[in-house]
Amino acid sequence: MPLQDQASIWSDLAIKTLDVSSGTVPPGGVLSNKDLTANLLLLAGGGQGRLVMNGEDCRIQAFFACHADKGSAFTLTAGAESIHYTVITYKAMQMSGAEPVLLPPRNHPLYSSFVHPLEVPAGLHQTAEEIEAKWSRGEGVERFHVNALLQGMLYELMMEVERGRGGAGPDMVDVVTAYIAGHYRRELELKELAALAGCSARQLQRRFKQEKLIGPMEYVIRLRMESAQRMLRHTDAPISEIAERTGYRDMYYFSRAFKKYFGVPPQLYRRTAAYGAGALPVYSGLSERCASSYESLQGPVIRHMRGEYGFTVAPRRVAVLDVQYADHLLALNVTPAGSVGTGSSASLQFPQYIRDRLTATQMTGSYEHPDLEAVGQLQPELIVCTEVHAPHYERLSRIAPTLMFRRNESWQTILRLFGIITDKQARAEAIIADYHRRTAVLSGELAEVLAGQSVALIRPRESLVRVHTASHRTGAVLYRDLGLPAPLFVADTSDTAYHIPVDRLPAVHADHYFLLSSEPLQAEVSATEQSARVMLRADEQPQIYAVDAATWIGCYGPTGINYIVDQVEGMLLA
Repeated sequence: MPLQDQASIWSDLAIKTLDVSSGTVPPGGVLSNKDLTANLLLLAGGGQGRLVMNGEDCRIQAFFACHADKGSAFTLTAGAESIHYTVITYKAMQMSGAEPVLLPPRNHPLYSSFVHPLEVPAGLHQTAEEIEAKWSRGEGVERFHVNALLQGMLYELMMEVERGRGGAGPDMVDVVTAYIAGHYRRELELKELAALAGCSARQLQRRFKQEKLIGPMEYVIRLRMESAQRMLRHTDAPISEIAERTGYRDMYYFSRAFKKYFGVPPQLYRRTAAYGAGALPVYSGLSERCASSYESLQGPVIRHMRGEYGFTVAPRRVAVLDVQYADHLLALNVTPAGSVGTGSSASLQFPQYIRDRLTATQMTGSYEHPDLEAVGQLQPELIVCTEVHAPHYERLSRIAPTLMFRRNESWQTILRLFGIITDKQARAEAIIADYHRRTAVLSGELAEVLAGQSVALIRPRESLVRVHTASHRTGAVLYRDLGLPAPLFVADTSDTAYHIPVDRLPAVHADHYFLLSSEPLQAEVSATEQSARVMLRADEQPQIYAVDAATWIGCYGPTGINYIVDQVEGMLLA
């Protein structure tokens, strides 16, 4: 019986977490439990081994989930490598006063035992880590949240198991989506994609449409059209060249396909886009917390996190409390009166790539610890800060009008606002158009060279490694602006990163790694970074590029973003 049809057994079910723990089974070691007094969920990975549950023996490798119901017994034996695990014990109970379930308990998914391989394990493991962290904080609202997280995890696992029973692997759509992203510029056939997924064309069509709302071949067309759209808007490439670079050998057929998709032929689309670029609305979906602007009878008004700022004359002296804003001003040929620096309090400095242009700018502390007295001595006409500076906002506002933007706001949004503030809107639009033009051309060149090889963005931090997604600002540059193929491990998510132990790093399975290093130019690196390098070099020799974390993570003005693109181009096209 499909899970979706089992409404009566789910509607009145309550989940109560009893205990959460984690650990490592060393090579040859054993983890066992007999006659369980409650349900148990075991998430494990990192090596191969053997699992015996209720007398059934199975080999396990990579990542897997084991669900054991009350009364079960299991023994996990590690092979030549350590196995990392998280164990959660819980009860699944019918709420008081609920109608009895229609299915016998032995048929209920949460009253059964099973072992399931996890092909794309990051989401479940990350949730397990969050559950453990909240559980360790003790009673109260954190324990309440643990039950909610566990319920969500069990749902994801049940659905993955159900999809697996349908005859296709749980990552079928992810596999095909990633393959299309790296190969949409050449001829693709449905049967080829189905063979890649290990299923029939009909199965793939059905599953793909369920998850993406369009079929796989329609998805190919979407990527081709989006690529053509970027090139038409931001390059001067002939239509024939754009057709060839997006997978169409016949320019006439490409024009017909483009018109069918967008409603206008490519030539007209290019003329319309060029004519209307400056008149396009700068912002949409305005809210009181989002950076935006509008025109009033008195002049431009900037909306920011703490209100609105209207002005009739461009401020001459601007102090910024984030170096990315200094970058924005410099790109518009405006020198900030003051800016915070980077580094420790004993060795503050401006970022190297804009340092020579800030010789007339006063240092005002660091981003985390701004020197408010130094800001006041500047007598600025405007101050720009982020939500991190909320505790100082009232004092800053007494010095000068203060704008507060989200630090993770799009750099293009902020540049446009700075263009309005400094009366340099045309230059701001030109910078953004140049960036889109450049990345549109470069994405095609990178696609030809990589031929579908995946690229990961990682940062070793203490005992864990962050694997960044497209929701991270630098990840967005790599995966969205440059169209680099992401590993299957890096699924679409609202989270900016997955956090995994160093030993699990090979599960990312990328062909190229940009490793965010705090000290890329020094011989000594952190123990975690060194371990990450060792793990990656043992994993079929992927390409590893060490880059400066301070620049790639903290410097998000137009100069910094283009500097990142410069490095990507130099490393991947070398």
